[in-house]
This record gives sequence, C-alpha cells and structure tokens, in this order.
Amino acid sequence: MSGYIKRVSDEIADILLREGIDYDQTKPVFKAARAKAGLRAPKEKRGAPARLTLEESLRFIDAAYARGGQTGLMIQTLLETGARVSEFVALRVEDISVAERAIVIESGKGGKRREVPIRAQIARLLAMHIGKRRAGPLFISREKGKIGNRTYTRQRIGQMVRDVAHDAGIEKRIYPHLLRHTMATRLLADGMDITDIQKFLGHEDISATRIYAETSIAMLQRKFDQVTGTEGRDLLGQVRHRHGDVVGAFAADLLASDPHPVT
Repeated sequence: MSGYIKRVSDEIADILLREGIDYDQTKPVFKAARAKAGLRAPKEKRGAPARLTLEESLRFIDAAYARGGQTGLMIQTLLETGARVSEFVALRVEDISVAERAIVIESGKGGKRREVPIRAQIARLLAMHIGKRRAGPLFISREKGKIGNRTYTRQRIGQMVRDVAHDAGIEKRIYPHLLRHTMATRLLADGMDITDIQKFLGHEDISATRIYAETSIAMLQRKFDQVTGTEGRDLLGQVRHRHGDVVGAFAADLLASDPHPVT
C-alpha cells in the first residue's frame, strides 16, 4: 500500500471508530462524501450482458443434476426464475405455490414483492422436494452455518455455480447473476414483451431491461433473416433501383420491424 493511501485510510479508520460507525453505515457515509466532493462514477460502457448459450445451458443443468438431485433442482430453479442470488437464498417453503405454478419473492430489490411464474415440470419437482414440509427454508444446506442454521449463503451458491460450470466444461466466467441474464435473454427470444420481462425480473426502471432487447442475438437474427431472405432481398433491390439508397435503407428498416414479413 502506498504511503498516501495508507495515511488516508488510517485517517478514515480513526473517524469511523470515533463516530461509532458500523459496517452497514459506511456505504451511505462514503456516498455522501463523494457527493460533497463532486465525485461521480465514470459512465458505464454497457455491451451485451454475458449469458449462457442454449447448448451451455443444457450442459450446465446436466452437470448440476450429476452432482445430486437437490443441487440440480437448485441450479435449475435459480436459472429459470431469474432470481437474484440474495432473493434465491431467502426462498422459503411458504413462498412456493405448486397449484398456481408461482414462486413469491417477498423481498426483492428495494423491498418489493413480486410473483414469478414457473414451468409445470419445475413445480412438480419442487413439490416432491418439499414433501410434507409446510415451512422453513426451501433448500436446506447439509453444512451447518456459523450461527447454527442450515440455510445457503450467497457465497456458497456462487461457489456451487462455479463448480457446476467447471464440471460442464464451460471455460468463461460463470456467476449467479449471469444465469439471470441468460433467462431474460431467453424469454425475450421466445417473444415475451419487454414490459413483462421487467416485471419478471423485478426491475424498477425499464431501461435496466432494455439492454436485453438492444443486444439479443435472437432478435438480431430474426431481423437479419427478414432482410436477407430471398424475397426480402428482391423487394429491397427493387426499392433501391426505383427510389435510391436512402429510401432503400428506410424500407429495410421497415421490413426488419414488420411482425408479418414477406417470406
């Protein structure tokens, strides 16, 4: 640690100790300090969210079930609900409605409640997993935690995801939130409306959801196919020949956005 950084960190530590500020309070303290100093984070450069391809998803789930039934069901539930890892570890038996095929996330980001639909297959597997239990953690860890309970931690789920990815031979970096990206992209590719995906994920601001629409390879593929299909190319060629490249480009955009293109 450089002399300057060490000196400043020591001064900050003295202030925190003197003011009796605990760990949870440090975030708002530093946020207020940055605001007073006029410091702002650099603008984030956002590209396509990292995700699993369909082939990787299938290998990933297979590898999870190879580790055991509960591990497989946990990983599949985490993936298909698009839940944040903090939401996932908080799930309880009481949050599952097998009859309605829904999982209730009681405390999403910002303390907001939402209901997430699940497939019939997952509902049946969860019903068998729950058995006669009526309350308690949805998934019970075999390892006793520091405070004596057997609930999974976010860190343990993260390690589990990495271990399963290794078993599946997936070399890129895999982490729980990437599974959320994967599910959002899949729903978009299957035709779910962007506002419904927003509700599914629990995004307060739809701009957080639009990144999937802007970068979805499935949507780009559909538009590419529409424009490059034989009849599509012929039509665009005629428009360009008669009206010029500018009108041709406009026609290409209209063709790409047409829900019932000429095929």
